Amino acid sequence: MTSATPEERADGLMTLFLDDRLKDANEPPGLREAIVERLVGQVDDIGKRFGEQIDHLRSSWAKRMPDAYLADEEVVENELQAIAAGIRTARALAGVLSDPRRFEQTLAQRLAPNARWALRGEASRVPRPPTRASVLNWSLTPIPWVEDNAEWPPAGAIALAGIRQLAGADGEPIRVSEEPYKGWVQLALFERQATLATRSPDIAARQILIATGIEACGGRPPVDSMPLSRATPYRWAVGYKHLAPNLDAERARIALSSTRGPLAALIDYEGQPGAPAHDRGVGLQRFTLVPRIEVIALLGLRPETPALRHVLVDDNGTAIVGRQWRGFLIHDGSYSPLEPAIHGADLILRPDLYETLVDTVGKDRHSLGVSVSHSENAPSPGPPKGSD
Repeated sequence: MTSATPEERADGLMTLFLDDRLKDANEPPGLREAIVERLVGQVDDIGKRFGEQIDHLRSSWAKRMPDAYLADEEVVENELQAIAAGIRTARALAGVLSDPRRFEQTLAQRLAPNARWALRGEASRVPRPPTRASVLNWSLTPIPWVEDNAEWPPAGAIALAGIRQLAGADGEPIRVSEEPYKGWVQLALFERQATLATRSPDIAARQILIATGIEACGGRPPVDSMPLSRATPYRWAVGYKHLAPNLDAERARIALSSTRGPLAALIDYEGQPGAPAHDRGVGLQRFTLVPRIEVIALLGLRPETPALRHVLVDDNGTAIVGRQWRGFLIHDGSYSPLEPAIHGADLILRPDLYETLVDTVGKDRHSLGVSVSHSENAPSPGPPKGSD
C-alpha cells in the first residue's frame, strides 16, 4: 500500500478542518487551492509536531483525542486566515469589485475561527453555583462515589429516576442565591458528573445526568422526554429577527401561550458553520444552554455588542445570562492528562422578565421539569501487558 503524497495529505487536512466553512462561504475562487498549495511543503513538519504532541499528552495505547489545540489544526487555521485576508484585493486585481464593508463582513463571519464558540464559553465560566432545585441538593456533593463506593448510585438519583415533573413546593421557581444575580430565576440547568473507567482497580465508568427546565406544559410531559430541547448556538450571537425573520413578539406570545415544550435548549454544534471539527472542539464546554427563540422574541432581547459572552440584553440592561462551569479533576490511572469530572450550565432570567414569561405561558401551564439518570460502563480492555 503506497503512502499518501504531500498533496493528498495537505488536501486531507484542509478537508478535515475547513471544508464546511469554505462551502458555507460559497467557495471563494482559488482559496481552497491556495491553502493546499501552502500546506504541501509543511505536511512533514506538521506530522512530526502532531506526533510529538500526541505522545506527550496521552498514553501510547490511549485512543481518545486530547483536548488540545494541536499542530495540524493550528497551521491549517493560520494559512486560511493569512490567505483569506487578501481575497478582496485579489478580486479587485481580477476586475471583480464589490462593497468592501459588506463583502468582508460576510466573509469574516463565515470563515471566522471556530475557537469563537470556546471563547464565548470561557468568558461565561463561573465557579460552580449552588443554585438548583431543592430535590437536587444531594448533587452538590461532587462525585461522592469516588470516596465511598457505597455511594453509587447516589440515593438522590435513585429517588428521582422516572420522575419527569416537580410539583408543589418542589416545583416553585428556583431563585438564584449568589451575587450579582441574587433573586433572578433559573430557567434551566444541566449538569453531568462522571468518572472514568480504570483497570487497576477494575472500576466502571460512571455518569449522572441532571436536567431541570421550565416548560409550557398543559399536562404531564412524555415520560422519556427531557425538560430541554435542542438548538443551534447562534441565539447568543445573532439577533432573533435574522434567525427567524417572520417571528415577532405577538407571534411569540401566541406560540408560547398555546404550544407545549421546554423554554430552554441544549446547544448542538454539529453541522453548524464554524463549528469545531469532530472530536476536536478544543476548550469547548461540553454543555451550553440557550433560551427558546420565542422567549427571546417575546421579551425583545438581543445579544450583547460585541457578542463575547452568553448574555442577552434589553433596553434595561442584562436580561438572560448563560453560565457554565467545570471542575473536580480526575484521571483514569494512566498517563493521560487530568479531566474535569463535572461539566454544567444554567440559564438565569431577570425577575421582571420571568413574570412576563409566566403571564404569557399561563400559570396553569407553567411547570418545572426534571430528568435525572445514572449509568455505568465496564472499562475497555487495557494495554498489552508490559506496555506503559
